[in-house]
Amino acid sequence: HVLVFCIETNIDEAFVTEYFNRVHAIRNTSKSILKPFQDFLISDFENKTLLKIEAWATNQAYLAMGNLLTVCALEGIDSCPMEGFDSNAYDDILGLKKQGLKSVLLLPIGYRADDDMFADFKKVRKSITESIIEL
Repeated sequence: HVLVFCIETNIDEAFVTEYFNRVHAIRNTSKSILKPFQDFLISDFENKTLLKIEAWATNQAYLAMGNLLTVCALEGIDSCPMEGFDSNAYDDILGLKKQGLKSVLLLPIGYRADDDMFADFKKVRKSITESIIEL
């Protein structure tokens, strides 16, 4: 299976307002408490370029993917995060544009074949001391 992570293509005042309406409905948080942050986000998104909004939304997709990678690992399911694919082709084939979506990440998941010759290869990674700076 391949999971396709998408972003909304229209993040505007209506999008932000809908989110805060859900917060209010689900958590019963007072709208007077939510309003300052809602107003800030509306203003913030109005002042961002489309590229910056897409970068922000893509980062949100990465957060979701990171959680799913952890779940796959805990369940013994193989997975491999991917970018660098032909997003326009996926969008066309899956009809994503009609839904106001744009594909940004792929996550193939599944179980490796019993005869996978690569399954027992050691991972090639930097050491912890080369990757983390302790302060």
